[in-house]
Amino acid sequence: MCCKRGWSVAYYGLFAITLFTGALNMLEVKGGFFTNYLADLAVPAWLYIASRGLHSARGRNTWIHRMIGRTPERAVIILFVASAGTEISQRYWPRGVFSGRFDSLDLFAYALGLTVCYVVDRLSADLPATRSGTDSQPAA
Repeated sequence: MCCKRGWSVAYYGLFAITLFTGALNMLEVKGGFFTNYLADLAVPAWLYIASRGLHSARGRNTWIHRMIGRTPERAVIILFVASAGTEISQRYWPRGVFSGRFDSLDLFAYALGLTVCYVVDRLSADLPATRSGTDSQPAA
């Protein structure tokens, strides 16, 4: 694939952001955007890349890859519904498994992060495949 390196950078960058925002929340730091919305942008996007196997040279070879990440559309729908479900549960069960306060902007953050990944995934699928990272002409 032509874009594995970019997906790999995004995967590890989003993973680092996820750890950073998780640490801030565990330490109960009031970090504004960093503690309120950054994880909501990063986590679904990271899960999209992971479930599609976009970052891995091995591709989609696990149950998650086959079931959730089979197509970009399936991945984005399942991950948005799951993310939205955790947020909506906070409205009706604020001290439940996904305890917290319902915020409709979190739904927007989930959608934004997933939409960016979906669009880039679809656009990169339309690019011609290259060998060894270079555009080489086919042999005559």
